[in-house]
Amino acid sequence: MKKFVSMLLFMSFFFTMFASVGQAASAAAEVVPKLFLNGQLLKSEVNPQIINNATVVPVRTVSEGLGFQITWDNTAKTATVNHGTDVIKLKLNDKVAMVNDQMVQMDTTASIIKGMTLVPLRFIGEQFGLDFEWKATEKEVHMYDQSAEPTDPTVPPVTNTAGWITQVAYEGNSSLTIHYDGAVKANKPLLLDNPKRVVFDFPYTAYATDLTSQLLSGQIEVNVSDSTYLQKFRYSLFSNSPETARLVIEIGNDTGYVLTEDLGKIQLSFMSLSDVPTDPNAPIDPPIVNPPASNDVFDVVIDPGHGGSDPGAKSVLNKWEKEFNLSVGLKMKALLEKESKIKVHFTRTGDTYPSLDDRIKFAENLKADLFLSIHANSGGSSASGAETYYYRANSKSFADVMHKHLIAGTGIKDRGVKKEAYKVIKQTTMPAVLIEAGFLSNTSDAKILFNDAAQNRIAAELVAGIKEYLNVK
Repeated sequence: MKKFVSMLLFMSFFFTMFASVGQAASAAAEVVPKLFLNGQLLKSEVNPQIINNATVVPVRTVSEGLGFQITWDNTAKTATVNHGTDVIKLKLNDKVAMVNDQMVQMDTTASIIKGMTLVPLRFIGEQFGLDFEWKATEKEVHMYDQSAEPTDPTVPPVTNTAGWITQVAYEGNSSLTIHYDGAVKANKPLLLDNPKRVVFDFPYTAYATDLTSQLLSGQIEVNVSDSTYLQKFRYSLFSNSPETARLVIEIGNDTGYVLTEDLGKIQLSFMSLSDVPTDPNAPIDPPIVNPPASNDVFDVVIDPGHGGSDPGAKSVLNKWEKEFNLSVGLKMKALLEKESKIKVHFTRTGDTYPSLDDRIKFAENLKADLFLSIHANSGGSSASGAETYYYRANSKSFADVMHKHLIAGTGIKDRGVKKEAYKVIKQTTMPAVLIEAGFLSNTSDAKILFNDAAQNRIAAELVAGIKEYLNVK
């Protein structure tokens, strides 16, 4: 964060201008500055405010735009924001924030207006590394992620686009239909709270010309008044690389949905959770519960992937995947060896390459209770996020627990729990998962994965996941 100190003098002048705008507003119509992030208008149910000569903005507006993770502790009245190696805690009505366990003074306190947490814009800029431009005539604040080139708020040319959304229509009867041309497929949806909403992302998808012209201001929002389950929805171009359309649907409590696909359209029908039908053709995993607390000692195998003659993927930092895998594994070793009920075993503790068959045989001969294989991913430069894989039914609940802790440790995009027939998790017989902690081909992910503090946090979270699954106190 030290790299942002050089911005302070400029920002001091910048926010002095904002203060004068706020004072002038008392004599004229209230000035509500518009916020743009990388050229896209950011909208929120609560407008930016000028309080005590400082501009405050909804933290979720900026954070969701950049992909930060936010949790709200209602008891402690504290918002915690995670991004990479940075953890920021903002307490309601407190001018002191905790940034990576260090106290930082803010110009004004975090506050809640209409249920939304607002924080000083200057603080967001300093801590999250945004560049700013104030357009006085338009009363607009333009913020730029330092990884993105400043652009005018226009929709960029379509590249690598497989499909185009032509219409998003409310059909009545709590039903929503996405009409499209080409090939459009939704990622696994996210279910979020406060307000309760379901989020669909459509990668490699843009909008048809008619909708594109309407989206120049950022997003389209539609209120629904005649549905018990569907309250409002909004859609926008969430990402340019690759082009990704986003649909956010605010729903009521006890609400589920059924997604059906046909040629040229995707239909979402919302209903009570109890009315959501079960797919009779869906594979059913047997119920699995965590092992009960025991006086036994559990044998856990940690498998740092690759090694020796097999370096794995090369990162944009010119480091190899095998280095990350082993480093996190050894940090876990130091923590697990302190646990009296866990005996940890390693397929490798140096720069060697045991074959996949060797790793499987090692775990099977031990009759291990758990198997964890550590990896990092590679792909396009824009690919980002962490994934957890399982194959056999007896590994699903272990994967769910470990993925929760993996995301908490990395603080990067959640790409979900997936089923895949990787050899080491297919041919072992104990609960076994393979993690892909992030993309070494992505600069942001790679910097996190090769950061020592981040590795310590990842190792600690993975150990916590093992203990949670084994019910070891």
